[in-house]
Amino acid sequence: SVCGYALMREDGDGQAKCQTKEQVKEHPKVALQQQKLLDKDRDFIRMIFDKVLFNSGNYPEEQEYQQLLDETFLQSQYSDVCWALNQFDISSGGTNKASQIKGPVLIYHGELDIV
Repeated sequence: SVCGYALMREDGDGQAKCQTKEQVKEHPKVALQQQKLLDKDRDFIRMIFDKVLFNSGNYPEEQEYQQLLDETFLQSQYSDVCWALNQFDISSGGTNKASQIKGPVLIYHGELDIV
């Protein structure tokens, strides 16, 4: 998405976007999923994949799915990806950086895409 994925936290005034990498790492969703990755919790990660990646109901063959899970557990930069998504926003509703892009842009997004 051109809007990234802002992670919100509670502060004294209500909801505020996480401003530091540490706040992102400590965010309950990030911390939980990071721990599930470290634990190699196949059932949990598969549940996430089923809801987010394969939400159309079009699943890979079981052997391919298991390989996908195996590869997922090799990734070690999950909180960095979350930080990048938290920072990225070129939408006109955010920082309006989209208007500064001088070349052609293709935004590819399926009708059923959640992420």
